[in-house]
Amino acid sequence: MMKMIVWMGVYDQRSKGKIMKSVADLPGIHYPCMDLKEGTLTLVGDVNPVEIVNKLRKKWRRAKLTLFVPYDALKEAKLAEAKQRREEIEREALYRYNREIREIVNDQERGCVIC
Repeated sequence: MMKMIVWMGVYDQRSKGKIMKSVADLPGIHYPCMDLKEGTLTLVGDVNPVEIVNKLRKKWRRAKLTLFVPYDALKEAKLAEAKQRREEIEREALYRYNREIREIVNDQERGCVIC
């Protein structure tokens, strides 16, 4: 299996639906995914990159192949797990920081200084 990333330059939901619909009917694609923030389309499966890009360029002239590499599911799972752990640590740090701020304000047992 191969992983393919195509830069589309599309950032709206309507175009995303059209792109996913046009790519979904192609044989050999196991996992299509569109990232609207970056404007990229990620495809995983046994596909011909030239065929995919040519089909996409018929409607979206700005389509460019940016990455075409072998897909390793184990490596992808490890990266996703590391990202999830990093997000949990950041969330916990933010929670602790907000809790410390509240304790400092409520330590004086008075309301707002302005009021």
